[in-house]
Amino acid sequence: LRKDSTGKEKIAVVCNFTPVVRQNYRIGVNEKGVWTEVFNSDAPEYGGSGVHNTSVETELIMYHGKRFSITLTLPPLAAVYLRWDEG
Repeated sequence: LRKDSTGKEKIAVVCNFTPVVRQNYRIGVNEKGVWTEVFNSDAPEYGGSGVHNTSVETELIMYHGKRFSITLTLPPLAAVYLRWDEG
């Protein structure tokens, strides 16, 4: 997770270093809101298979020591960048 100096712009980077698509992959996040995919190295324009996320809403499920969490589909051998919005 990276954020700007104000703490309002947040980007989460999630990598899958395996050749297998990971469905329902849960990660913990700090705040309630919506996470929108802004970059995916598995996109067809980069020669990938096109497995992607659009927007995912946080759930009040504690995970990784965080109060909220999101569930993602992770493409094989790829990195996804998601931007947070308060929603």
